[in-house]
Amino acid sequence: MRRIVLLVLCFALTGCPAFWSALPRMAQGAQMIGSLLDVAAAGSESYYARHPSQAAQAEVAQALRLARTALAALDAGVLAAEGADDEDLALRRSRALEAYEQLRLLLDGLGVLDARPPDGGAETSAPLPEPFELPPADEIERRMR
Repeated sequence: MRRIVLLVLCFALTGCPAFWSALPRMAQGAQMIGSLLDVAAAGSESYYARHPSQAAQAEVAQALRLARTALAALDAGVLAAEGADDEDLALRRSRALEAYEQLRLLLDGLGVLDARPPDGGAETSAPLPEPFELPPADEIERRMR
């Protein structure tokens, strides 16, 4: 505990603008997106183990790749940013949120989020998938400000 207090005191005395800026919230938002992408990947794997569909699985895999790539760019932007108002960082944030939202909408449209079986699709003996929730991108964006 003393170390944390000393660290906070050191930043306060030096007037470190990055400490007091919104960058920590931006980093936390990026971490949240990463966790949600992991949830989406695990949920879709469970869903498609029970309801296989090569075309839908490929579409989800592509959306996950795009979202992870955008997230990696955001993570790099957070590390390189001078402050939370950095234009490049804002662009990276919007791209990451957009890619995440596209994935969320895709999973919702395919019935993955609510574990809804596809009409006339194949079904295996794998365990029934559990429904899961992914918050909308605007909710994550509010937390990043």
